[in-house]
Amino acid sequence: MDVILDREELYRDVWSKGVSMVARKYDLTEGEIRKACFALDVPRPARGYWSKLKTGDAPPVPPLPSSGASTYVCTTVKRKPTPGKEPAPKPAKPKESLVEWVLKNRAELQTQKSSAQTRPQPYGSMHLLPEDMVGLPRFIPLQFWAALLLGEHAPSSGTLLRWVHDGRIYPQPIKVGKAWNVRKDAAYVPD
Repeated sequence: MDVILDREELYRDVWSKGVSMVARKYDLTEGEIRKACFALDVPRPARGYWSKLKTGDAPPVPPLPSSGASTYVCTTVKRKPTPGKEPAPKPAKPKESLVEWVLKNRAELQTQKSSAQTRPQPYGSMHLLPEDMVGLPRFIPLQFWAALLLGEHAPSSGTLLRWVHDGRIYPQPIKVGKAWNVRKDAAYVPD
């Protein structure tokens, strides 16, 4: 896009409106206006000129010096804005929540629990969850989980102990990375 700037008009605009307003008028950058002023030998206001003008202490406007060039052709390339990235598709919601699934299959879970070995393996109950439950949160409150699966009693295993669940002994803090975690009301559900 070519913009033709006239020397006298540029001089009037720069000293009446300022470089930034002239740049908006011609849809150019302030740097391009400064280059045009330098090429056409047009004086520009010094720093602080507009503040001094408001207080009445502004220096006088210098006259336009005589020069050979009367116009300046400013060639700019306006790029089309790049389209933004499309948002990632939202993960599909499970067909039913974990709570609904557990309530619906409670009888089956009870029979599988009674037919299992006397001491369940850690995280052994994860094999009972359907495959479409992948998108669920990884932490499930113990009281809620125990109430749904086992009728108010938490399972005993190497990772979840009855005395910890009852709150008789507060669990020792565990260092996770740089932070300490003392979470007694959540069970970890692996993938």
